[in-house]
Amino acid sequence: MTSSSLEVLAGLALSTEEYVDLMLFKDGKPSQFYQSYAENAALEFSCIWREHQRLQGAKARTNISDELSITLNNLQTELESSDLFDDVPSQRTVLTRAIPQTLVDKIGLDTLMERLPKPHQRALFSSWVASHFVSCLLL
Repeated sequence: MTSSSLEVLAGLALSTEEYVDLMLFKDGKPSQFYQSYAENAALEFSCIWREHQRLQGAKARTNISDELSITLNNLQTELESSDLFDDVPSQRTVLTRAIPQTLVDKIGLDTLMERLPKPHQRALFSSWVASHFVSCLLL
């Protein structure tokens, strides 16, 4: 999940007071919550870096990033149109993993599922499944 996706998720999931308290920098410094939350954005970079090293620099990281994005988008689109999201136990398991743990711990999965629109939950579900499937292929 990119940092902008994380910001959107936080904006949808947190109340105004929670967002101001947890996500805004104070005295030019991020909160502990924000630092922990933003660590998730590093996963995509790590995947690109490993692939670049595996190829011994034969392909530019920007090209790897573009190819990864296309692959993930295609797989995510297929998953969104499938019925995988309709299985509630799977839905809850994946969303628990897809949503940064700091957010689940702070707000709770049930509250997050009440606040996040179903289309956003479906996209988050599909995005997580796609990215972890592709990451497994690249390991």
